[in-house]
Amino acid sequence: MRMLALNLMVCLSLMSGNVYAADPSICNPDADITFHANGVLQSCDLKKVYEQGSLKCNAYSKISFFKNGALRSCVLYEDLAIGGVVCGDLATLVLYPSGKLNSCTLTKPAVVGAKNCMQGQPVAFFENGALKSCTEE
Repeated sequence: MRMLALNLMVCLSLMSGNVYAADPSICNPDADITFHANGVLQSCDLKKVYEQGSLKCNAYSKISFFKNGALRSCVLYEDLAIGGVVCGDLATLVLYPSGKLNSCTLTKPAVVGAKNCMQGQPVAFFENGALKSCTEE
């Protein structure tokens, strides 16, 4: 019954066009799978590369979702350009519920505002896109 309810919720979310809710079929069968109280997948270890548009999350790594089904975090499979910065493969990408970038590790140097942020170091943003922190060159 719980699985039926979960599948129904995922279908309704996908039909709304606002959220890409994932179901437990993306999870490694041996992984610990957690759900939000509303039945939406919260986290697990992926069984294969997870793709959502140009975003690709690495297989056998942790992925997590917000209770509305939007992606919260994952380990990137390949570099991802987001909002003028390039987040590196094998880096943990963290997003806000709005889908805006919260934090990641830079693949290459980035100029954000008046700061020159260093390659290979973490960068963090406020939800409005303003730089919260980075390691300067």
